[in-house]
Amino acid sequence: MRNPANGGGIAEIPYIAADVETTGLSAADGHRVCEVALLRFLRGTVIDSFVSLVNPLRPIDPGASAVNGITDAMVAGAPTFADLLPRILDFLSDDPLVFHNAPFDLSFLRSEARLAGGRGREPRDRYADAGTAGGALPLQLPAEHLHGTRHRLHLPSAEADAWAAGKLLLHLSEGYR
Repeated sequence: MRNPANGGGIAEIPYIAADVETTGLSAADGHRVCEVALLRFLRGTVIDSFVSLVNPLRPIDPGASAVNGITDAMVAGAPTFADLLPRILDFLSDDPLVFHNAPFDLSFLRSEARLAGGRGREPRDRYADAGTAGGALPLQLPAEHLHGTRHRLHLPSAEADAWAAGKLLLHLSEGYR
C-alpha cells in the first residue's frame, strides 16, 4: 500500500488494523461477531482505537469460546453490532484496512452490516491482508498459545490480533522499500 499523494510507504499514512472474534467459523451458517477491534496506526504506533465486545444475539459455540476466551456471560450486556455500526463506520473513515485473515473477517463484517441495515453500509474493498502479504511466516503459534498469552496479559483477543496484523504489515512493508 502506498500513499498516492506522496509515494510514501504504509508507515507514512494512517491505516486501520481490524480483527473480529466470532461465535463460530462461518457467517453463512449464522455465526456472529462477539468482539470487534479497530486500531488506527501511524508510523508504527497506535494513535486511536475502537474495541468492543458485541452481543451476538446467539450462544457462542464452546469451540469458539475455547479459542477466543469470550463467554456468553461476557457479551450478555454488550451492545449489538447494529448498535455499534454507526460508530464503526465513523471510525473507519477512508483509511485503508489491514487484516490477518481478510476473507474470514470481511465475511463476518459484511454479514453483520447487512443484518444491521442493508447494503452500502459494509466495509469497503480497500484492504490488505497481512497474513498473505509476506507469504509463509517463519513462526506460527498454535491458537492455544496465543490465547494463553492474551489471558496472562489480560488483552482482549481481537485487540491483540489487530495489533499483531498492523505491526506485521508494517514489518513486511519495510522489506519492500
